[in-house]
Amino acid sequence: MAHETQRLRYIYWRFVALGIATLMAWNIYIVSSDFFRYELRNTPFRDNFESLFSVLSNSANLVALSYALYTQPKANHDRRIRVGLLATLAVFCVILLLPLCGIDGWLSLAVALFALCVAAVAAAYIQCSIFGIVALLPPCCAEGYMSGQAIAGTVASAAQLLAVYSGPADPGTDGTASASLNDKDLYQDRLRLRTTAYFCISALFMALSTVAWIQLHARLPLKQQQKVEMGVEGDGHRVLQDCEYQELLADTAEDEQNSRTLVTYMVEGSPHLVHETLDHQGEEPTSTAIAEGSQRQQQVDILTEMNRSTSRTDEATDHIPAFAEHQPPQWMTALGLDNTHLVYTTFREILPYVYICAIVMGQTLAVFPPLTEAVVSSPESKPRVAHLAAWHFLVFNLGDYLGRLSTQRIKASPSLSAGHSSWLAAPRILHLVNGARWLLVVIFLLFPTNVVDPPFVGAVLHSDLLFLFLVAVLGWSNGWVATTALILGPQSASNKELAGSILGFALCAGLVVGALASYPVLLAAGIS
Repeated sequence: MAHETQRLRYIYWRFVALGIATLMAWNIYIVSSDFFRYELRNTPFRDNFESLFSVLSNSANLVALSYALYTQPKANHDRRIRVGLLATLAVFCVILLLPLCGIDGWLSLAVALFALCVAAVAAAYIQCSIFGIVALLPPCCAEGYMSGQAIAGTVASAAQLLAVYSGPADPGTDGTASASLNDKDLYQDRLRLRTTAYFCISALFMALSTVAWIQLHARLPLKQQQKVEMGVEGDGHRVLQDCEYQELLADTAEDEQNSRTLVTYMVEGSPHLVHETLDHQGEEPTSTAIAEGSQRQQQVDILTEMNRSTSRTDEATDHIPAFAEHQPPQWMTALGLDNTHLVYTTFREILPYVYICAIVMGQTLAVFPPLTEAVVSSPESKPRVAHLAAWHFLVFNLGDYLGRLSTQRIKASPSLSAGHSSWLAAPRILHLVNGARWLLVVIFLLFPTNVVDPPFVGAVLHSDLLFLFLVAVLGWSNGWVATTALILGPQSASNKELAGSILGFALCAGLVVGALASYPVLLAAGIS
């Protein structure tokens, strides 16, 4: 069983690596903010390039994700993920020219924006496909991918904090009359060297992530061209070809009879094993038989669930709302959007979870980081925390990671799909948590900022530790709610693969809405 445990952990950690790779480009841009600020020192975007990067990245990601979702029913996931990873690798190779060749000014801005746009489009295709794939797999796969994204943010924020404590300040902005030429050259050399190291390490990691996906794709029973042929019915649903499915079942039955092995499979949201003995003859199975039988049984378990999800009839009427058969709005049909019926039907089946995903991300982006970054350490705080803004980024990302990690024990089973699980009230619970999170928006307005005369209530709370604790709560609830919705949402859909991609789109849409909502929040805080 040690071999099977190792194999399942192998799959889990590769989803973690893919999660890190998906947001690698954006996080490296964040870590390299000092470099871009120095590169754009002679342009009007020196002090506001972060907003420009954010708007362009989120807009490109949302547009690309919309198209990727529309074409999802006929998508080749392997091609999309490989091309996306390779495109991100190419982005790092191109952006590496900036510190190596000494490019700055407007040319540096153009290269950075082009590379960021390409990376955002690549991330959209990767996310759309992987969210669809993990919806068909045990919950630990979705948790691993989401945790990987949080790990990327945690590493980026830790690198920022380290740079704050150890890196030299920009000699051109330290408030002194002038800086020596040697100081400027030393700062520039160190900054370019550090940024070059960031980009080189990221490019290497993207190359390794591409290899990891190729290996993972070879082990998953989701291959469209090799072991399992997928077809598209008239309504667009993916179904297993009956001959291939029956052949796999027959081969598995023969393997079980010949090897009398132990079948290992995952039924819980963590990479741990549950053992079920199929050998009643007292004969010791060989390690080869255990490995082959376990791999075959895992494929059948997953394929059986996939086949059931597309052929469910009477059972589906018990838990799928009546509006699942509604036609999409006429304006969609008038535009010739052929896939809208399938997307719209699946969207209505998981509507509560779509709202949950969009709301939780919208709430988070409305206050973090625009409002929380503006909070300053209060002189009345005991103790005071130096570099509070840098610390709060790390605390949020750690909380976000722990929130996603805490979903490992969530179960997903056929009984959950049929509505006979203790998680039946999950949408209500998640909505309740989202409702409580609105209080954090109000509470953060009570902490001191750089605003001299706030338009509403002034600073009431003067504790740096309380602020960091609430930031951790914001991060933990963000990770827990989003990951729980991604795990449980597809169980309510007849097309789980498409449902997973729709929920991924809802997360991205929530980010855009939250970015827009941050403006009235900042206005309420008196920050312009």
